[in-house]
Amino acid sequence: MATFSYPQQNPHADSISTTFSPGFVIDGLIPDLEITSADAIHFHVHSERLLAVSNNAFGGLLHRPVYALAVPQPATVLNVTLNIIYGMSCLPNPPSLESTEAALDALIKYGITLTQLAKPSYPLYELIRSYAPYYPIEAYAVAAHHKLEELAAAISAHLLAYDLSRISDELTIKMGPLYFSRLANLHRSRMTALRNIVLQPPATHPVTPLCNLDSQREVSRAWAFANAELIPPRCAESMPTMATSATDISTYALESTFTNAAASVQCPDCRMMLHNRIEEVKYQWTAVKTTI
Repeated sequence: MATFSYPQQNPHADSISTTFSPGFVIDGLIPDLEITSADAIHFHVHSERLLAVSNNAFGGLLHRPVYALAVPQPATVLNVTLNIIYGMSCLPNPPSLESTEAALDALIKYGITLTQLAKPSYPLYELIRSYAPYYPIEAYAVAAHHKLEELAAAISAHLLAYDLSRISDELTIKMGPLYFSRLANLHRSRMTALRNIVLQPPATHPVTPLCNLDSQREVSRAWAFANAELIPPRCAESMPTMATSATDISTYALESTFTNAAASVQCPDCRMMLHNRIEEVKYQWTAVKTTI
């Protein structure tokens, strides 16, 4: 396993990368290659490490031994690129999503296969996934564009309440028809599952002196009212974008909706039937798939 040593930054070398400095030691080896970014920041790396992960000699730049080379990427992008190559996390000082996208393009240019570096728990996987809570559709489009299946699936869980009609043409083109269709199908399948789960009202109980069948119909009416609140009729047969909040509804919200709708029910047996049915609904809803 590789071992790293990070020396203190030289205060007189402000054009040298703090991490990828001349003293950046890996497995006891000092750097043998200096890469200069487009904005004149110098990165000291190990040529053998670059050649080991590249299938085109680092974009043809290392076809022969060299000690220095210049690349067109700015330092912010080159830093992400090298961190990914070395398997180092960018999360302590996370770059912008734009810089990460540019780094992915650079990796491809330099002959590095993204799928090998974007496996779960790998730094690249964690970096792109870290954007999901804040830029879910953009992060999903990046993962989809590069066909990073596991990443796209993980990020799709953040898009259950996203209004698909808001996706720009640019993002639709970036993710491609396959991944857009899979996201739409996820919304549609969850809406269908929710509708089927809540369709059946609570069971009735044997008639008692305090509660006959007519009284029990109050529970069924309350249940139907709650259904209409969750899934308005106009949404039932349309694209799920019209009711995306329902596809991301929590079990707590489900319970509150049905409990509040039947708040006026006084019969303890009816209330028990209602409670049992709500528990069934919650259990079934948690089992519905949440990713593409």
